[in-house]
Amino acid sequence: MAILESPRRGRPKKESTMDAIALRLPQELTEEIDLYLSALREQLPGLNITRADAFRQLLSVGLKAEKARLTI
Repeated sequence: MAILESPRRGRPKKESTMDAIALRLPQELTEEIDLYLSALREQLPGLNITRADAFRQLLSVGLKAEKARLTI
């Protein structure tokens, strides 16, 4: 194997990137999201679902519903 054909070191590049967004939420909303997260973890016990995963899911579903409502 030639030097140029050797595997690269480190983590492979991702196909897509994600932006980090800092966000302040009221405690009541955070508690609702945590309840949603608990329900997801109970329904899908084999998966390691994080709070960030729950946020992404809720945002995705909410945006899809708003697009349909606003007919964008």
